[in-house]
Amino acid sequence: MSTSLRDSERHERALLDNVDEGMLSISDSGMIELFNPAAERMFGYRSKEVLGKNVSMLMPQPYRSEHDGYLGRYLHTGQAKIIGTGREVTGLRSDGGVFPMDLRVSEFFLGGRRLFIGSMRDITESKRITEALRASELQLRQLTDTVPALIADLDLEQRFRFHNKAYEELFGLNFGQINGHTLAEVLGPQTYGGVQDKVEEVLRGNPVRYERDQMTPQGDLRSYAFQFFPRYGDNEDQGKVLGFFVLGTDITELKRIDRMKTEFVSTVSHELRTPLTSIRGSLGLIAGGVAGELPEAVKSLVGIAKNNCERLIRLINDILDSEKIESGKMRLDLQVVDIGPLLQQALAANEGFASQHRVKLQLRPPDEPLQVRIDSDRLTQVVTNLLSNAVKFSPPESAVEFNVSRVGQQVRVEVADHGPGISEEFRSRIFQKFSQADASDARQKGGTGLGLSISRALIEKMGGQIGFRSEAGAGSPFFFELPEWRDPAPLRQPLKARASASRPRILICEGDPDVARLISMMLNKAGFEADMAYSAAQALAFLARNAYDAVTVDLKLPGQHGAAFISALRGEERTRHLPVVMISAMAEAGRLQFNHKPLTVSDWLEKPIDESLLILSVRRAIAGLHSGKPLILHVEDDLDIQRITEAIVQDFADFEFAATLEQARTRLREHRFDLVLLDLALGEDSGWDLVADIDALDPRPPVIVFSASDVDPTDGRRAEAVLLKAHTSNTELLNTIQRVLRIPGDPGPTRPQPLS
Repeated sequence: MSTSLRDSERHERALLDNVDEGMLSISDSGMIELFNPAAERMFGYRSKEVLGKNVSMLMPQPYRSEHDGYLGRYLHTGQAKIIGTGREVTGLRSDGGVFPMDLRVSEFFLGGRRLFIGSMRDITESKRITEALRASELQLRQLTDTVPALIADLDLEQRFRFHNKAYEELFGLNFGQINGHTLAEVLGPQTYGGVQDKVEEVLRGNPVRYERDQMTPQGDLRSYAFQFFPRYGDNEDQGKVLGFFVLGTDITELKRIDRMKTEFVSTVSHELRTPLTSIRGSLGLIAGGVAGELPEAVKSLVGIAKNNCERLIRLINDILDSEKIESGKMRLDLQVVDIGPLLQQALAANEGFASQHRVKLQLRPPDEPLQVRIDSDRLTQVVTNLLSNAVKFSPPESAVEFNVSRVGQQVRVEVADHGPGISEEFRSRIFQKFSQADASDARQKGGTGLGLSISRALIEKMGGQIGFRSEAGAGSPFFFELPEWRDPAPLRQPLKARASASRPRILICEGDPDVARLISMMLNKAGFEADMAYSAAQALAFLARNAYDAVTVDLKLPGQHGAAFISALRGEERTRHLPVVMISAMAEAGRLQFNHKPLTVSDWLEKPIDESLLILSVRRAIAGLHSGKPLILHVEDDLDIQRITEAIVQDFADFEFAATLEQARTRLREHRFDLVLLDLALGEDSGWDLVADIDALDPRPPVIVFSASDVDPTDGRRAEAVLLKAHTSNTELLNTIQRVLRIPGDPGPTRPQPLS
């Protein structure tokens, strides 16, 4: 044998001995002629133990007994099942153990002999990994199929690589109609058009959140919150976006609950705030002496009622504010203002509260104007909360320092007390909702534990930050900082006042003498002079002889219908503008019947007669003719608030009232008003619908919104001022009306109630 041939054989032998795959060769009779070291390790046999023996010894039953027959058929027919291909088979080790292996068999001829060579690879580990992956995938699919959410994985072409059962149920499709298909194919072109920009965004590597509605195969409209997350590659694709994951959550029920909560908040806002406004206003008037000097015991009881009314109002306001912040519905009307005067007003508003606790408030104003862009009412709310907290936790005869300064580009406001300070364990949760340092102490001091949480949210929404410093036993300076605004805004200047009214004389036109006498007694008791006419002819005779400030008319007046009588008055120059108050058992029907006739009736009163309404109506009617005082149209469906508001403002203004939009429109046609005080919740109607009518008037009266519900800042700009009933004290209502009417007066405090 030549040297080159021996070298070639040694080379081939070295290759066989060092390859990782098991190699063996057999003769056409199935006898093993070659068995390399990798095969020895795989089967547990030494080469000498298998050479010359049938290869079936490496196979378990039933493959062993079938092998020779298979080999014989191949040699006879040439039909191969494994020759030239690969397949998974089972091997038998020397210790009797079996294992899966990948076997590839090739046929070759050497020296005229037919031989077969087999390449073997133990796939035990790969099969274990494959089975583990299959089990994991099955577990993942079972898990995702039980999750009440849409879950999917899509590639760069937006094709579904994975989806859970919820997708099939929502879209009414089977597995094959989703898997491998594009998002556009599954959603349809119209729906896909609404999400295409969001898909493009997530494929740029940015997570996306959005909501949309989807109709189910059963015809139900469901709401879903979707989140798209980019899927990144690893190894050589590390950092590259290779697709995106989808998570869709059914929020139909959450939205229903949220609507219920919104309706509840609206109910609380109207059904609690409105009566509380009446209670607070009434107590304020009584405490102010409207009913005369009160005995000391009664004063004490009224004071207790008034204080607890304020506590309840603060609680309701805090809960509603907290809910709005949490739901993202808190809107701010940001304006550029000088913070100094606003803080001085807040301090003045809280001085009475501080005096009750024998604490003095000390403000160190800024040396120069400091402009900030804020919602003035909401910042006052924050300052009031900080001041009231500082006062409540300060010892008697101490002071609360209130400082304003510029710190870099920020305006810093600090409120410092000399109280016990804040304990270490409470500091981390002081801005959390309902947090109170000591429940028993909080009950003594009062408060809901919501004030600081609301304050932080408000300051942050205005672009600032809030914090505190504290050492136990050394007080607690709270501060907030807001970005300074460099472009100051001009301030409005108050204008001049108006004059007052004279004593009136009334003509009573009433066919029933008893009713006429009753009306006369009511008017006389209120300080009016009154004459009685029992027919239209008698009334005309009185009018010919005397001058009257107003006339009351029964709709069914003897001798002439009330409407015809009024038309006759309007036809005479002397009585054309005489104020008329209609009094009838069918007042509402009469109002509707004659609503569009040019009768210019000041008011309609229903029988039996309410004395207080009669006096108010007559006074309003007279105010429209003789009074130098402003005439205000109060659009309000709550009678108690009507009465209280007039009692608060009656010294410098007269009122017309309307409980519905239709009544208000009628009043606007009949009279020229100096101001409209407008409630927004008028049964099924909205007060905003009246603003278009007001805007069309020339001259247009200013509008003050006085509502139990919060007002969107954009809508609020349609009015000269916006007041919330539960936030507005008697003094603030009075001052706001004076300001809008341009009547000089003490500007007074704004929202003096502390938060907690």
